[in-house]
Amino acid sequence: MTVTVNNCKIRIFRGATVGDVLLRYAVRKRLKLSVVESLEVTDVWGHLLDHQAPLTDRQVIKIINL
Repeated sequence: MTVTVNNCKIRIFRGATVGDVLLRYAVRKRLKLSVVESLEVTDVWGHLLDHQAPLTDRQVIKIINL
């Protein structure tokens, strides 16, 4: 499935959580992995998402404290 994170399309396995896609995004953008736990993520409408929240195909999320 594909999830858009900060206008960057990320391919991830079905059943992935927000935490899984954050790890993939961090590797792609060469961020320190220790930073991933402190990131806050919102959906399209601005609702905060937990790192254990499930994702759906074509979902759009945004990292707000990068």
